[in-house]
Amino acid sequence: MTAKLIVCYKTLLYMKIGLLTSYRAQKQFAKEFKTMVAHFEKKGHVVVHSLDTNLDALLALGYVQREEQFMNHYKNLEACDVIFAECSLQSTQVGFGMSYLRSKGKPTVIISKKNISEEYSPKKDVFSNVENLMVTEYTDDTLIEALNEALSYMETRLDKRFTIIFPSHLLVKVEEVAKRKKLPKSVYIRQLIEKDLKESEK
Repeated sequence: MTAKLIVCYKTLLYMKIGLLTSYRAQKQFAKEFKTMVAHFEKKGHVVVHSLDTNLDALLALGYVQREEQFMNHYKNLEACDVIFAECSLQSTQVGFGMSYLRSKGKPTVIISKKNISEEYSPKKDVFSNVENLMVTEYTDDTLIEALNEALSYMETRLDKRFTIIFPSHLLVKVEEVAKRKKLPKSVYIRQLIEKDLKESEK
């Protein structure tokens, strides 16, 4: 006998959000970036960011150490469900980060402050359902609204469902372990898959 179980690979009530910013912009837009992080966390999301990085300490590092720190940050962002890339100012750091993360298939929201400069200014919101990409702007008055719209857009596109057919005896064991761990079966199965994928990369 077999049993079907519909698995939701990503449970997106709470997400892991990556905030990709440049250190130069972090100084100029410190208030806006802190508002972003606080808003995401208030909604229950986990936020990966570099706002606590001391720029002077970073610049004091040698090139190899500095590059290693950048790559560690990009790898931490790679583990996120969605990336918010803040592009108000041109930045090689953000450009490389976006290229790296997009190559890994990361859904991305490119967001910038309106009328800051002519370096980057979309004429209107841009959406791509195929590429899981959104481009938008904000002002001091519309920041929270822009964040909520971006979250709503991405949440409906990140939830992937598939059906697994289990032998009945295996499903019973899955139910037992999931119950013991106090987890939904789909979350337990997702953790097993993620653990196996991580080990296969070693």
